[in-house]
Amino acid sequence: MHAYSILSIPFYDARLQQYTKILSINAVPVGPLASRVKTVRPPRLSGLCGGGSGVSSNSNSNACIHALTSLGEGGGGCTPCSSCSGSGGSAFMTPEQLPELFAFLVSNGYTVDTALTKLAAKHQYGGGGCLPCATSNTNANSLVCIVSYGS
Repeated sequence: MHAYSILSIPFYDARLQQYTKILSINAVPVGPLASRVKTVRPPRLSGLCGGGSGVSSNSNSNACIHALTSLGEGGGGCTPCSSCSGSGGSAFMTPEQLPELFAFLVSNGYTVDTALTKLAAKHQYGGGGCLPCATSNTNANSLVCIVSYGS
């Protein structure tokens, strides 16, 4: 069995010149979800956000993230570990698209572990919230859910 954590993280969209939240996963997953993942190097966030890369406040600023792409998009446009910000045809999934993500996960054999998600969220580090990168959540990175795939 393979388990993954899905996070909502701040991301600077250079094309729109604004901060937004996107969904990321801790590793490229096994199964159908793998085709919905783009590994990218995000633009550096504002120094007001602790100077991190959007992965965590103490992470390597050159670290790549595994961003989930919108289910309605065809993908493509970003090269592996590039500084793609959603322009070039690959829109990243946002928290507003969670219903579509959950439907995709369940219909493709993934299990959302609600008990483990609640436990992890209860003990989640508060993170470095900041005005430019936070939308409706004060945490820089917010756990959305933990999912598993396989037997």
